[in-house]
Amino acid sequence: MLKELFKGSAIYGVAPFVPKILTVLLLPILTLYLTSTDYGIIGTITSVVFAVQALQDLGLRSLLPNYFYKCQSQYKLMWREVYGFLSLWMIFFAIVQAVLLYFFIPKEAEDNRWLIILLSNFSSVFFGPTATIGQLYYQLNLKPTPVAWRIVLSGAITIIVNFLCVVVFRWGYMGAYVGGFAGTFVTNLTYWPAVNRHLGLSPIYNFKWRTIIRLLKVSIPTIPHYYSAYLMNSSNVLAMNYHHKPQTEIGHLTMAQSIFSMFDTVMGAINQVWSPMSYQFIRDKNTSEMKRILYVYVMMAYTLTFLFSLWSREIYDILISNDEIAATYKYSIILVMALNYRPLYVYCINYFFYHEHTVQMLGITFMAGIISFLFYFTMIPYMGIYAALIGFYMGCLYMGYCGYFYPFYHQMTIYDVKWYLFLLLQLLMTVLAFYLVDYSIIFKILISTIFLSVIGYLFLSRIKSDAIKIY
Repeated sequence: MLKELFKGSAIYGVAPFVPKILTVLLLPILTLYLTSTDYGIIGTITSVVFAVQALQDLGLRSLLPNYFYKCQSQYKLMWREVYGFLSLWMIFFAIVQAVLLYFFIPKEAEDNRWLIILLSNFSSVFFGPTATIGQLYYQLNLKPTPVAWRIVLSGAITIIVNFLCVVVFRWGYMGAYVGGFAGTFVTNLTYWPAVNRHLGLSPIYNFKWRTIIRLLKVSIPTIPHYYSAYLMNSSNVLAMNYHHKPQTEIGHLTMAQSIFSMFDTVMGAINQVWSPMSYQFIRDKNTSEMKRILYVYVMMAYTLTFLFSLWSREIYDILISNDEIAATYKYSIILVMALNYRPLYVYCINYFFYHEHTVQMLGITFMAGIISFLFYFTMIPYMGIYAALIGFYMGCLYMGYCGYFYPFYHQMTIYDVKWYLFLLLQLLMTVLAFYLVDYSIIFKILISTIFLSVIGYLFLSRIKSDAIKIY
């Protein structure tokens, strides 16, 4: 299983990471043509789009894996009915998203309002549900390659169009937006023949309303769960706009979030492989393998986030030509180190998903979003951009560790992890990274060597052994 975890994570991780790395390598060029105001506009539009993303599938996607594992002989029929329903639902979703964009697009982008609305809706309305079904089919069947090459294709198209529109045609923020649309549209389009013809998952439009309503009763309570991601990740931009913070400051936050998104992509890639494995181990009550893959996930997360944060000053100096933006490297440290909540969170929340206790999840996920949201709107007038960063970190801590207080988790868990040790370790590593980043290169080489030695020792002596003991 460790081999499958590393192989799948590598494919899911490398595929989106390659175009993201190329995008980062283009930053020295792009930042010559995109100002802090451009990044602020991009961040504002993105936050508006994310505001309704939780409604895109009404939470139904989270239920599809259950039927794959529990009803393997009939799951395709259920998926096709959901596919048909979502295809019709997307028309209403597009209207809601268009109305929001019309009223909340910044005044600096009003000249391109209708083009932005069209680009935001076109791909999701026609091919969004198709891509959802296709990605999930390959993920659950542990076939990452079909997903990976589409991600690479999307990234390559996005990069090429971004370069042309931003550098050659000088379209500013609009060039970046057109690039993102082009990549997403082509990727979603490629799923259509695979899903509808080769996999035999064409939509059933004459679906049974009784079936859909039964599913919605379980899935709709998960909408606040997914909406929490918006409250944590993007509502800080809206809060800064609400308090009339300058677009340049919002641009600094958007750059930090773009760096953060690279690591979020890697975490998501690991999770795409990790979650199907954890469902299988929960079903089989395989404690030893569950512990093994959990601690591998933790070590991968800690290694990626800490080493980047430690060297973020040098990375920013190399990649970003705009001195004003390059000086904001410490912002990304707080966001990236917050991601270390993810392994413990996924381990805990998968019990709620597997046993379909979706209502109880709201106290974990949605409350985390509310905590961040309230902190943004109350503290940004006093703390500025640091309120946007600290509020996100607080929400991540709550989401990552709150679930371990729930009786349901203790009733269902096959391994009661010592979560409080990981909480203390995450806080300690964040503080160390934030202050050590300004030390000399020689000192940071020494710290990096010690850190990697400890991780290597723990992996070889604990994870690869048959008996895993975490003290």
